[in-house]
Amino acid sequence: MKHLVIGFVVLGFEGCATDAARPAAAPCTPDANGAMALTSPAFASCAAIPAVHTCAASAPNSSPPLAWTGAPADAQSFAVVLTDLSLDPVLTHWVIYDIPATTTSLPAAVENAYAPNNVAGAHQTVGLGTTRGYRGPCPPSPHTYQFKVHAIRLTTLLADEATTSAEALASITANESAAATLTATFSP
Repeated sequence: MKHLVIGFVVLGFEGCATDAARPAAAPCTPDANGAMALTSPAFASCAAIPAVHTCAASAPNSSPPLAWTGAPADAQSFAVVLTDLSLDPVLTHWVIYDIPATTTSLPAAVENAYAPNNVAGAHQTVGLGTTRGYRGPCPPSPHTYQFKVHAIRLTTLLADEATTSAEALASITANESAAATLTATFSP
């Protein structure tokens, strides 16, 4: 019986491998957007996310500035989502939605609040842990991240302060008319 218990414990730890034991992040593929495009003055497609936009030690962990063009005529609002593509399933870091249709960019350092003052009308979910709003990358190994702007056919999503990231993503996907991505990397 001891051998079975020891075997079980070893298997249990194998399933809890640290991120450092995972294979390296897949190479970044430059974004091939259609009519709609997403950019940032802070970094280019497939470039490293600057430390100021990460949760690395002594970094401010503030969201990067983002801008989009080419939104379809039926866009009534926008949503921006940040995901870690190196994990399976992908890990959502940030969901900001109900961005007014007249808005074509987000400033750097969006306030981490349900209704950020520096993006009037927008709302944010709790992302990682208990952080509401932006939580930048800082894994122990290289990872690939994707910022995605969604053009939404609704002025506001049927969401409130208790809405989870997963619930907001489901509503965003169901009401999206177009999207564009900006992919970047993080290396410790």
